[in-house]
Amino acid sequence: MNNQQEHISLTSRQAATVETQKRTISRRRAITLFGCAAGLPALGLGTTHAGSKEISLYKWEGSALGAQAQLTLAHHNREEAKNIISSVIVEIERQEQIYSLHRPNSELTILNNQGYIPNPSADLTDICKTAIKFGYDTDGAYDITVQPLWKVFTNHFQENPSTSEGPSSQEIHRALNYVDYRAVDISSQRISFGRPGMQVTLNGIAQGYITDTVTELLQQQGITQVLVELGETKTLGEHPEGRPWRIGLADPQDRTKTTETVELANKAVATSSGLGTTFSRDGSFHHLFDPRTGLPKNHNISVSVISDSAAIADAMSTALFIATPDNARPIVERVGGMTALISATDGTKRKIVS
Repeated sequence: MNNQQEHISLTSRQAATVETQKRTISRRRAITLFGCAAGLPALGLGTTHAGSKEISLYKWEGSALGAQAQLTLAHHNREEAKNIISSVIVEIERQEQIYSLHRPNSELTILNNQGYIPNPSADLTDICKTAIKFGYDTDGAYDITVQPLWKVFTNHFQENPSTSEGPSSQEIHRALNYVDYRAVDISSQRISFGRPGMQVTLNGIAQGYITDTVTELLQQQGITQVLVELGETKTLGEHPEGRPWRIGLADPQDRTKTTETVELANKAVATSSGLGTTFSRDGSFHHLFDPRTGLPKNHNISVSVISDSAAIADAMSTALFIATPDNARPIVERVGGMTALISATDGTKRKIVS
C-alpha cells in the first residue's frame, strides 16, 4: 500500500485534471475525516471477467451552499470517476439554484421576496414539506421560518460589533411575529406564507438534503463505496479496506481536537454547535435560536446525530441542540431511526438511541 490518492479537480465546465497528492486529513465545520486511506492494493470488484481490478480513491474538493465540500469515492477507472464527479457537480449547482439565500434568482429567494412562489420545483416542495413535518415532530424546536431572527441578530451585531448585549426584547418580539412553521402553505402548485413579512431559511436541512440526493445519484451510477461531505456527511458501503468509514467529531471549542470517532457504513452524521456561527465576540449569541423565544440556546455545546438520512441528521442535530434535556428523548423516539450524541455545557454527555 502506498500513501497516495488521486485528487480530481474539476472546473465549472467539468473539465478535469488529475494529480497525485499525499494523503491529507481534512476538517469541515464540526466534522473531521479520519482514515481516508489513499492508495489501495488491488481489490476485487465483485465478479469481473478480467479478474480483480485495482481500486483507487478519487477525491474532489469544492463547495456546496457555502460550506466546504468533499467527495471521496472508490473506483477502478480514473476517467469514469471524473465523469461521475462531474455529474455530482452539476447536481450540486442545480440544487443551489433552488435553496440558496444568496442567489437573487433562486427559488428560495423568490419565495422570501414575494411571500409565495407558483409552480415550485419538486425538490423545493419536498424539502419544505419535510421541514414542516420536523417542526411538528419537535414541538417547534425546529422551525425554518426563523430567517427574520437571523436578520435582527445580524443587523444588530453589525451595527454594534463590540457589544455583548443582544437585540432589544422589542426587536426580537417583532421578529417572532413572523416565525411560525404552521403558517407555511405547501402544495405542488404553490408555496406561500400565511403572514406578510415571513421568510424561511433552509440552512438547517438543505445541506443534508443535497447530501442525500447526491448519494442517491452515485448509487444510480453504480457506486458502492463513497464518502460524501456536502455540509453534512454520508457514506455508502464500507471503506475499501474492508472497514467502516471513520469520522472524527471535532471539539467545537478546539477544532484541532476531536471528541470522539464514529464508524459509519451506509449512514449519515451531522453536528450542530452554537460555536459554528456566532454573532457576539464571546459566542453567547449564536445562530441556533429557540424559535419560541427568539433567543439562542446555550445549555448544550454540541449535538451530533447519526441516521440513515443526512437530511434527518441535519435537522435533528439542530432541533436537539435547542430542545431541553427533558424533551430530547421524546423527540428522538418520535422521529425514530437515529442515534443522538449530546454534549452539555455542564460537561455531561448523553447518548439517545431510537
